[in-house]
Amino acid sequence: MIYDEAFFEIEDQIDSLVTVIKASETCRNYQIAKQTMHQDPVAQELMRTFSEKKLDFERIEAYGAYAPDFKEKKRAMRTAKRQLDLNEQVSEYRWSETQLQRLLDELTVAISTCFSPTVKVDAGSPFFQSKSSCGGNCHARG
Repeated sequence: MIYDEAFFEIEDQIDSLVTVIKASETCRNYQIAKQTMHQDPVAQELMRTFSEKKLDFERIEAYGAYAPDFKEKKRAMRTAKRQLDLNEQVSEYRWSETQLQRLLDELTVAISTCFSPTVKVDAGSPFFQSKSSCGGNCHARG
């Protein structure tokens, strides 16, 4: 790669774009939701419980129905996951995270289509929305 004046200009423009994104309402909402979730003792306890139940289940998962307490540990993990998912702070955080990801995905498509409408963009999200898609896989075309 050649580091010329054009490269440094692009780098400066990227820094400017990152600054604008960080100052956006979408990003601020994400940061607030993340901080609120991490400071909420109930959410933290639910995360800890889920992690423990998940680890318990993963230890025996490979043995399937032959493992003692397989069904019980699987059910306990799913119950803990559901309780975590239903927590208001966790759901607000996930919603704001999805909104931020959508913004980043849209920017990625907008930038890539400046070069060619056939450039494939890996959005990294099964919920990615674009003008069209390429055969149902995880790429999107603008």
